Amino acid sequence: MIEPGSEENATSENPSTQPTEPTAPVTSEENVVTEPVLTKRGKSTMRFIVAIVIVVLGVGGYLLISNARNGGDLAKIQGQVALSEQELKDVVAAKKLTVYWAGPQTGAKYTLIATTPGIAYVRYLPGGVGLNDTKTLFRAIGTYVQKDAYSVSIAAGRADGNAGFINSDGNAVFYSKGRPSNVYIGIQGKDIQVEVFDPVVDQALGLVLVRGQISLVN
Repeated sequence: MIEPGSEENATSENPSTQPTEPTAPVTSEENVVTEPVLTKRGKSTMRFIVAIVIVVLGVGGYLLISNARNGGDLAKIQGQVALSEQELKDVVAAKKLTVYWAGPQTGAKYTLIATTPGIAYVRYLPGGVGLNDTKTLFRAIGTYVQKDAYSVSIAAGRADGNAGFINSDGNAVFYSKGRPSNVYIGIQGKDIQVEVFDPVVDQALGLVLVRGQISLVN
């Protein structure tokens, strides 16, 4: 289950106290260290180094994604690389994963976590930012292997405190009335259950009501 504040979904920090300002040490004139003044050559060198670092980071990200596409270690990009829509599709296809999502979102990027067999998560990064954000909650779609997912989901929808129905895709939907941010779908004819999480009130439920909205990444 995707928990608000879980690692798959972006955690929410709740520090008990705020750090206090450290007391600056008393220094004598002899101990004062002045900032170095960069010459024109030094500034040019610094700009060159920064440019090289940017290129190296970009190439590194590309190599990680390329490696995953070509059958390399998928664990290296687990939640650590912001993927474009096409990159997400390429990785899923190359690794032959069963992954559901809520379709592309304009301007968004995505992270993929699929190291545990039978479990996969797609996390949305609106505007392409938030890869390392541990405070804001983001939309996330979980895909789980679940035997008889359709009948299991129908039964869950009838349980006390839950609501359930069959959506326009013919799949069994259920959710806790006290927690409508997490909605579950039992895919008809497959041993697959999908969890839709969205921090916006009623957004998760709205997504599962739209025909074809929750679908395979392909």
